[in-house]
Amino acid sequence: MKEFLNLKDFVSLATGKRRLSLTNAEKQGINKSRKVLERALKENPQKLYYGINTGVGALIDEDIPKEKWEEFQLNLIRSHCCGVGNPLPREMVKGMMLHMILNLKKGYSGIRLKTLELLIEMFNRNLIPFVPEVGSVGASGDLVPQAHIALVLIGEGEILYKSKKLSASAIFKAEGLKPVKLEVGEAIALLNGTSLMTSILALTVFRAKNLISIANITSALTIAALSGNPQSFEKIVHELRPHIGQKAVAEVIKKIFDGDNGINSKFLQDAYSLRCIPQVHGPILETILRAKEILEKEINSFTGNPIIFKNKILHGGGNFHGQILAQLADELSISLTNLSAISERRIERLLNPKLSGLPPFLVMGDETNSGLMVVQYTAASLVAENKVLANPASVHSIPVSANQEDFVSMGAFAARKCWQICKNTEYVAAIEILCAAQALEFCRDVPENIKKIHKVVRTYIPVLKKDRILANDIEIIFSQIFCKWQNGFWGDNEFLKKVRQASGFNI
Repeated sequence: MKEFLNLKDFVSLATGKRRLSLTNAEKQGINKSRKVLERALKENPQKLYYGINTGVGALIDEDIPKEKWEEFQLNLIRSHCCGVGNPLPREMVKGMMLHMILNLKKGYSGIRLKTLELLIEMFNRNLIPFVPEVGSVGASGDLVPQAHIALVLIGEGEILYKSKKLSASAIFKAEGLKPVKLEVGEAIALLNGTSLMTSILALTVFRAKNLISIANITSALTIAALSGNPQSFEKIVHELRPHIGQKAVAEVIKKIFDGDNGINSKFLQDAYSLRCIPQVHGPILETILRAKEILEKEINSFTGNPIIFKNKILHGGGNFHGQILAQLADELSISLTNLSAISERRIERLLNPKLSGLPPFLVMGDETNSGLMVVQYTAASLVAENKVLANPASVHSIPVSANQEDFVSMGAFAARKCWQICKNTEYVAAIEILCAAQALEFCRDVPENIKKIHKVVRTYIPVLKKDRILANDIEIIFSQIFCKWQNGFWGDNEFLKKVRQASGFNI
C-alpha cells in the first residue's frame, strides 16, 4: 500500500477491486506497538489506561479487573452497536473499512496483526458489513458505525452479501474465514477514528470535482443558447479581481468561446446567472479544492485513541474529534446548494420565452406538446431541498456521555446531508444540460466548440421532437454523464473525457 494516499487513490480503493496488503515494515510497527501495550500491562497492571483497562466516556473511573478484560472487549463492541436507519451504501462502508485500515496500520493503536489482517481480508473479498446510517455524533470519532464493522470481525452482525443481508457467521463459514477473539485494548482501537465522516466526504468531494467541471461546460452551452455576452469572461475582468477560482472558471468558459465570433449578444449586460458565473462558480471551485486538501490530510492522519508512541501510551488526545470535517461538510453543502440554485435560474431563462427569445419551453411539434415546462419544477424541488439541508450541522452540538463528551461535531450528519446535496445538484445540472441542448436546436451561428460539446451531449439523449417521459432523459444524463466512471472504478469521468477529446483542450 502506498505511504500517502491522495483523494483519487482513496476513492478508487473504496469503489473498485484493488487489493490491500501490509508491508513488512508496517507489520513490524503493528507488532511493536502491541508489545508495548502488553509489556505496560504486565509490568504495571495497576496503572490505568483509558479504554484498555478502564471504562470509556463517563465510565473512565471504572477499573476493569484483568480477569474481565476479554469480556470487556465483547461488551464494548456490542454496546456501541446501536445504529439505526437504512444501511449505508457499500462504497461508503468500504471507504470506512479503508480508513480504519489506514489508521491501524500506522502502528499507534495496539491492535494485533491478526485482527487487522482479518479486516484487510474482508476488504479484499468485498465482505461489506451492514452499517446503519444514523448513530454517530462525530466526536470520539464515528464510534457507532465503526462498532458495526468491528462486530463482524468477531463473527456477529451482518454482511451485505450479493445484494442480501446475511449473518456474518454464515458468510465467514462459506468464505473459509474465522472470526477473531479480541484481546485487551483491541476494542477501543477499532472504535475510535473518523472513518465515516472521511469516507462520505471523500466520495462527495470526488464527485463534486467532476460536478463543477461539468457545470462550467453546461453553463457555456446555456450562454450560447441565450446569446450571452462573452465580454463577461475577458481576461482583464478577472485579473482585476484575481481570485483563483474565479479566474479558473472564466478561463474555461473563455476557452470554449475563443476564436469564434458566432455569438451576437442581444444585451449589453446579461443577467447575473450568466454574467457572474465565474464569480459564483469560482468560490465553489475553491471550496472543493480546499476540501480535497483537508481530506487528503485526514486520510493520511492517525485519528485513534489511545496513542501508543514509542514506549508511551497517551490517552489524553482528541484526534478523533470531527470538527474540521463537520465544518468542511457544512461549507461544501452551502457551496453546492448555490451551484444548484444558479443552475436552476439558468434553466428558467432557457424555458421562459420572455427571457430567452426561444419557443416557450423549447417545444417542437404542435400545440399538444408541453416540452420541457415541468422539468423546472423538478429542479426547483431539488434546490428547495438543498436549501433546507444546507443549514449547518456543525453548530448543533449535544453533550453526551454524562457531559464527559460535552462538545461534539455532528460531523457524520453534516457529511451525510452534504452527500445528498451533491446528488441533488447533479440532478439539477442534468436538467440544465437537457434544456441547454434542446435550446441549441433552435440557434444559428453556434460557436464551433459549443457545436462539438452539443454533439457529445446528443450521444446520450436525442432531440425532443414531441413529448416523452422526461424522467428517463434526466436519469440517463445523471447516470451516464455524472455517475459513469472509467475502468470499473471512480476514475476519469467519461463525459469530461469525450468533451476534452472533441474540443481539443483540457477543461
